[in-house]
Amino acid sequence: MRVLCGTDFSERCEQAGAFGALLAQRSGGDLTLVHVLDTRSMGLGAATVLEALDQSARERLTLSAERLRALGANVSIELPAGWPDEALLAEAGRHDDALLILSAIGRGDGVGVRLGKTCERTLRRTESPLLVLRDPAPLIAWLRGERALRMLIAYDFTPQADAAVLFAERLAELGACRPVAAYVDDPQREAARMGLLDSPEQSQQHLRDEIARRLARAVPALPIDVVIAAHEGDPGARLTHLAEREEADLVIVGSHQRRAVERLFTGSVALDLLRDASTNVLVVPGARAAAVAQLPPVLRRILVATDLSPIGNRAVAYALAVAPHDGEVIVVHVVSPNLVRDGQHGRPSHPSFTAAHREVLEQRRAALSALVPQDCGARTVRIEIVEHDRVGRAIIEAIEREAPDLVCVGTLGRTGASAALFGSTAQTLVRGCHRPLLLVQQHDR
Repeated sequence: MRVLCGTDFSERCEQAGAFGALLAQRSGGDLTLVHVLDTRSMGLGAATVLEALDQSARERLTLSAERLRALGANVSIELPAGWPDEALLAEAGRHDDALLILSAIGRGDGVGVRLGKTCERTLRRTESPLLVLRDPAPLIAWLRGERALRMLIAYDFTPQADAAVLFAERLAELGACRPVAAYVDDPQREAARMGLLDSPEQSQQHLRDEIARRLARAVPALPIDVVIAAHEGDPGARLTHLAEREEADLVIVGSHQRRAVERLFTGSVALDLLRDASTNVLVVPGARAAAVAQLPPVLRRILVATDLSPIGNRAVAYALAVAPHDGEVIVVHVVSPNLVRDGQHGRPSHPSFTAAHREVLEQRRAALSALVPQDCGARTVRIEIVEHDRVGRAIIEAIEREAPDLVCVGTLGRTGASAALFGSTAQTLVRGCHRPLLLVQQHDR
């Protein structure tokens, strides 16, 4: 691993350099120690003054590099001039797959400063992972094999979060780790999304199961515990609290690297963590997420919706055909909660309603079971009958609960006035479903 460590020769930066040297040595990479000759306040100073400053900084940088080489690392030095953040980013841009390490507070930051300005400005533009150190001691002990590294990974289903998980896997290859993936959510909002307003605890369990499945696919060799935590408007503060509760040595978070105007409306969880977390924070930038987004998709769970019409049943056949031999197919059928025999509707208060409605459900389940071949191999086929007045909404809520890799549904191809008069479940799913969608037509061409 190529490691770039910025230093201003303060004690904090010396400790950061020691960690960078051990990390480079342990990963079989090199360490580049970078000190930026800050010329912002020099103006048009005399050349002799600039030369003297350059000579003094070079001597100190050489001494620091010699101390770090004693740790067994290959260490080189760079002494660019200019604005610190711009020079650091320029150095990082010259190396592929580099990790940039900075101390949270440098020599030029006053009392009460939560995060150095160089760190903040670097975060907004870096294309390399950025590790901001507050306490390198546990990380150094981890690299020396003295303890396991406790990692908290902020997860939210985005490519940025997936990139953070993949970087955590790289760190786990260097030593024993205890990773925890944390998802913070508004319980009521998540329950409404899944159609479980009366059971927010159940929605959190669905979230936990979905995250566990995704992580197991992404990093099968790295067991990761999952924590679901409620928040009421400030996910950054909640993640900071979780990091303290889990006694994390390192928080890993992805970053969208939003611009100033966007941050006014959406905020920045990564920046909040850098400012408020009392531990070390590793930020994986949005540039890394592009590579994750290009990873080939995996189909394991397929949800198919049918109304038991010929085209709906055709969609079930397609779902079974594309499902892998060890996959899972979830067949969803929506029934009106007031439906009774022969397509009639009754009132739940009527004495015979419960028996008549139960009979309809049993008939529908038998018809759905008849669509599934006797020999499905290792595939798991599950039938879910949902009682709801709005078919499209019910299917979308089922999709949110089950978190399938692919959704399959039949379509009659209604558009325009026909769709407005008779409705179009397929169009509703196209607008409201955020997962890959397979539309099955009446006939193949």
